Amino acid sequence: MSEQQAVPLIGQYELQDFYTDRPYKELYDNRDNKFLQQIMIQKMRDYAVSIGFKGFMTAWKAYLSAQRNDAQVDDAGQDTMFEGQPVTLRCGTYTCTDKVTRVNEYGMEVEVISHPLMPVKRVTNIETLDAKLEIGFCRGRKDSWKYITVQREQLASAQKIIGLARQDIAVNSENAKEVVRYMSLLESKNYDDLPMQKAVSHMGWITEGKFMPYVNDITYDGESPELQRMYEELKPTGDESIWMQIANDVRNGESVPARIALAASFAAPLVQILGCLPFFVHFWGEAGCGKTVGLMLAASVWGNPEVGRYVKTFSGTKVSMELYAAFCCNIPILFDELQVISDRKTFDDIIYMLTEGASKGRGAKEGGLQVQKRWASSIITTGEMPIIQSNSGGGAVARTIDVNYGGIPLFRNARDVANALKENYGFIGPKFIASLQKEGTVNALKALYRKIYSEMIKEDVQDKQVVSATLLLVADILATKAIFKDNKALTFEDLKPYLASRSETDVNFRCYQWLMGYCAANPRRFDAQDQNNGEVWGKYEDGYIYINKTVFDNILKNNSYSPGAFLDWAKRKDILKYRYYGAGNKNNKLTWQVRINGKPVPHVVLKLPEEEQTEQEAYQYAVVEAPEDMPF
Repeated sequence: MSEQQAVPLIGQYELQDFYTDRPYKELYDNRDNKFLQQIMIQKMRDYAVSIGFKGFMTAWKAYLSAQRNDAQVDDAGQDTMFEGQPVTLRCGTYTCTDKVTRVNEYGMEVEVISHPLMPVKRVTNIETLDAKLEIGFCRGRKDSWKYITVQREQLASAQKIIGLARQDIAVNSENAKEVVRYMSLLESKNYDDLPMQKAVSHMGWITEGKFMPYVNDITYDGESPELQRMYEELKPTGDESIWMQIANDVRNGESVPARIALAASFAAPLVQILGCLPFFVHFWGEAGCGKTVGLMLAASVWGNPEVGRYVKTFSGTKVSMELYAAFCCNIPILFDELQVISDRKTFDDIIYMLTEGASKGRGAKEGGLQVQKRWASSIITTGEMPIIQSNSGGGAVARTIDVNYGGIPLFRNARDVANALKENYGFIGPKFIASLQKEGTVNALKALYRKIYSEMIKEDVQDKQVVSATLLLVADILATKAIFKDNKALTFEDLKPYLASRSETDVNFRCYQWLMGYCAANPRRFDAQDQNNGEVWGKYEDGYIYINKTVFDNILKNNSYSPGAFLDWAKRKDILKYRYYGAGNKNNKLTWQVRINGKPVPHVVLKLPEEEQTEQEAYQYAVVEAPEDMPF
């Protein structure tokens, strides 16, 4: 290899030159060639040290910092220039065209993200004051702009912003910090100019008597893509006249349950304004009776009735049911196909959970408690069996109107009706709410509610069922006047076959009836002369039934009844025979000793039911007259 004179990479400098910008400028001017620049930096540092200047690297970093500050563009600087951008924003040093880039401290162009991305709105929840940003992005040249609403905290964290990759935004672990800085700068530079959108996180009543989703200047503050999709299903679609024809056929038809389904749907927004608790209306019957189509009819008042859209099934978790109920809030909560739940005890749990009108208390990750979600609505469900069982709690019975279709098909052509409802829906909800918002309507409905309630409470109907039934009647009267104008509103006589009496909601009274039937179905166990393989439960004698206490406890516990609660009730009702030795005596038991083979054995001794056993009580309430001139 021939020798040749080496070409110097850096200029010739004296010591005093390092106190000027000359050597640093030479390095900076070579920023386009990173390899060459790094070699020059090393040689310049070594040369500076050799002539007695030991602070070269500190001076070089200060020079770069100065260049970076000089490169910053003030508020009057460049703007975003994305094709088809929804807004124009000041973007400082960033270049925003078909992608987002910036110039680094070396003057080199660095890619921030490979496609257009920008904040387009500030979103503020008017109830919780939570702040979010709506961001817009366009991934491909042929794609249109897409928009999602994102928590501010997600955009402020390099770890969390990577989650936007699920929405097809090109953010990853390499560019996450760059994207966070970029979005933060755009928001801060344009904070006052970004449009501000008011939002809420549920449907139904909000401030100033407004009702979601029928408010133009307020949007839904979606907590998940699924709930956001449900919100988009709640809008008029198709032909209103087709829907009205279906509804009129129902109101003119023979099926009272079908009319109740419509009334239950209209009752949903009345629950809150009339100060009532959520309640169930459960429709059940054999397959093919049209119960799912009836549920779809109720749903179509407000939105897309297709199961899996606005209507849900019982296959979800309890948490998902809470989130769905909180989203609906004051529009009907709808569940199809009860039979998908295998554990019948779960029915009561779901009833109690949803009729409480509030989510379960839970701790927040950052400490304290999460804000409880709330709702006040009708809950309309279907299944091939009743949701109330013989061992259901009294509270569950009181909160549920169980409607059996009674073998009468809801529709002659159920499939055609279902297809029509899937294409024509959402027209009547806005009209019904508009009638509620008319001046004087709410006060008139409250008076009407008091009048109907005061009349129904005198009947043998459980008190909470009176409340639910009254809501149905009031809602149907308003729908009749404001929507259908056919003078065919439901009456108490229509509802009465489906309402529970006061005795039917007493779990201990139902336990007594069930126990008497259970014992009657096993007569050999009460006949000591019969061949029972040694198993005798007790005996009948002088108008009483004697049941071995151990057998009694096992029978009740195995069928989800409480032996202790039942015996206390039987004692209060004076149908229990037991030994009483005086107040405070430790021998006091709610049992009677019966000698079996010469040994005393405790038995539960109950009076046999009379031919007509009821638990009716007398109630007296004043009748409140409704005004004759109703505004609707």
